[in-house]
Amino acid sequence: MIQALFSTETEAFKGLRAIQELNALQDISLGESYVLSKDENGMTTIRSAKDEAEGYSAIGGGIIGGLIGLLAGPLGFLVGIGAGMVAGAAGDTVRAEGVSDYLDQVSANIPNGKSLLVAHVWEDWETPVNTALAPLTDDVYRLNIDDEVYVPALTDLEDLNAEIRKAETKFLTADEEHHAEMNEKLLQLKIRREELLRKLSGSAEHQEKQYTTWVENGHGHQADHIDQKLHDKEKHDRLESRIAEQKARLELLRKNR
Repeated sequence: MIQALFSTETEAFKGLRAIQELNALQDISLGESYVLSKDENGMTTIRSAKDEAEGYSAIGGGIIGGLIGLLAGPLGFLVGIGAGMVAGAAGDTVRAEGVSDYLDQVSANIPNGKSLLVAHVWEDWETPVNTALAPLTDDVYRLNIDDEVYVPALTDLEDLNAEIRKAETKFLTADEEHHAEMNEKLLQLKIRREELLRKLSGSAEHQEKQYTTWVENGHGHQADHIDQKLHDKEKHDRLESRIAEQKARLELLRKNR
């Protein structure tokens, strides 16, 4: 996940167009992208939203879904400002019931009058995006979703399972007068687990759609540029490698489902 902070909406849209052009050239694979703008009075709006896998887009609306929507729950991350750049606090959890709560958390740390570009990308290397955005901003932060969001979420699930097992053992050995209290605690733990499982399942489904789209687009690009690739072997090899990695990730997702 790339987060880039811009001084104006105009620069943010130029940044969005720049990474869309990189995607068209197959220098990166682009998934969801959003531009969040905060006015001088502190009000945040979604100026642009697009999801390549789900096939939706919106301008000036309130649509957030897919990966970003899933991040509005227990698989959340906060956007913070540190050392002059947008920094993700992946260890924090956004306990939000809806998208508006998530936006409140994100926008709270966007300076008034600034715009934030959020984009889900697959990069072979950081140079293309860094070069494309350099004329517009140097406040670019990358968040590895697998390592910093999904892996911790799986750890949370393991911890919840351990808590449930411990609570079940205590319930079986407790005095009858404490059964109601302990049963309520056990129920709440199981509700939390079901919610986390639902989020993880939705995340896996969306990722599967995204990787499928990326792989299909990559193969389509190869077929359309079979002559050109002979003149750009390095780029062709990077694309081949990226498709192979995306296919491997897709197969792993399907296996783990």
